[in-house]
Amino acid sequence: MNQRPRSAGSDPYTRTLFVLTGIFIVGALLTAIFAYMTGVIDFDKGRTATIEEFSVMRSEAYVDSERTANSMSRLALSQIRNGLYIQAEATIQEGFALNAFDEERNQGLLFAHATLAHIQDDEELAIERFEEVMRRLREDFDRVFNSDIEPNWAQGFGMHSNYYESAISLSFLYHTKGEYEKQIEMLDIAAEGLPTMADVFLFRGQARLAQGDSEGAIADFNEVLRFIPDDTAALAGLEEAGGATNE
Repeated sequence: MNQRPRSAGSDPYTRTLFVLTGIFIVGALLTAIFAYMTGVIDFDKGRTATIEEFSVMRSEAYVDSERTANSMSRLALSQIRNGLYIQAEATIQEGFALNAFDEERNQGLLFAHATLAHIQDDEELAIERFEEVMRRLREDFDRVFNSDIEPNWAQGFGMHSNYYESAISLSFLYHTKGEYEKQIEMLDIAAEGLPTMADVFLFRGQARLAQGDSEGAIADFNEVLRFIPDDTAALAGLEEAGGATNE
């Protein structure tokens, strides 16, 4: 896959992180309010806590009030984002010990464990866990969607976001291992569930181009340009693939 120098604002991986960070900031603002109201934050003190520390505080409060697999997975993800990897591992293992398989069969804890493994470059464990998250979520979704359960959360809300986030993470991991067909398969899934995330189409276009699928790459690069008309990587990929922008 060809790489070209890009500014931080135009780099697709950085931009994807910015989008995810924006989501976290909304939760962090709520966390700050919660922390102030509960006395966790005292503005008379000299030290100011960071946004991510607020997130950990809020998640810890949830765990204290309701010790479930879901609350433990939220705490673990907050700890991971704050660089507290040892604490996150302990939280994940404590969550697994709850054996709360009724909560989507612990997929949240598995997702947190996969995320931690990915950050720590344990590729095999990360792949195993992300694949398991996707398998469990797909099985549960299909079971409920095709059932008479009311209310039917699968029909009402669709697939859990961890399914598509796992697919994106797996696409990076498969690319690192040189398993390009699996990489494209995961990006196909991500594109289906996240049809407005331009970077998914950029990554898939680059992967298709590397595999010699110029026609598919051109379609993906044009999809990126539909959202971001001046995306330099998409324009460069389109030129390399021998295509033209859609009018």
